[in-house]
Amino acid sequence: MELFYQVFLVDFGIQTLFGTLALLLNTEKFFDFIGSLTFIVCTLLSYFHVQDTPIQGAKFLHGCCICLWATKLGTFLLIRVINAGEDKRFRDIKKNKPRFFIVWMIQGIWVYLNMFPSLFVFQAEHLHNDLVMFSYGGWLLFMFGLIFETAADYEKTVFRSHPANKDRFISTGLWSISRHPNYFGEMLLWFGLWVASVPFYTSPLQLLSVFCPTLTFLLILLVSGVPKLEKAAIEKWGKDPEFVKYMAETPCIIPFFGMGKEIVNKSE
Repeated sequence: MELFYQVFLVDFGIQTLFGTLALLLNTEKFFDFIGSLTFIVCTLLSYFHVQDTPIQGAKFLHGCCICLWATKLGTFLLIRVINAGEDKRFRDIKKNKPRFFIVWMIQGIWVYLNMFPSLFVFQAEHLHNDLVMFSYGGWLLFMFGLIFETAADYEKTVFRSHPANKDRFISTGLWSISRHPNYFGEMLLWFGLWVASVPFYTSPLQLLSVFCPTLTFLLILLVSGVPKLEKAAIEKWGKDPEFVKYMAETPCIIPFFGMGKEIVNKSE
């Protein structure tokens, strides 16, 4: 379990260092970029932890998946915050220094939870050959999720780049079948990496690491992602009939699955 401790220390060491710097500079602009960078650093540390094994190629492919996603997300979010000039999520949080620092620690928890199932891959010296198809299937699921998430982000970026769409909500493309298609893609890719890790497990109890991507999904759905975004959207477009119809008819995250959300406007 040495690798698990090393990754934990490096992860929270990075968050502590840059969280302190963010407090001193009173800026949130590199928050998401550092989160993505942490994934890359922890992945590289993990990959080189055990070398010269018969499964080094599988470890390399698994590590490439994580680094590819982290590079894509970190670059996208960094460019977005630079163009916007700020990250609106932190307007109030920055006013409270302890709360601002706690958010950095929460990011450390998020990184570690998502990395946890993959650490079994990197510390392994062999895999179960009869289960190797799980790895191939998991990596394919990861790529599908990554492409889905990237396409959703691209569609929204293009939509917002047109002046005619200022102060309008997007409901075309992937956003016509899910109110949060980027989150659906992220959910798929992390579950994909968990599935890909299964042949490397040495104990049935390690299958319980599915709790990690499940918790990430629940946090996005119930705490940090969807609730905040939809609260802001309802405040902005809640009286727009087209938006009310869109919310009522479009599934929250999983395309074509689940109910929409009814908006009840209180009479003035």
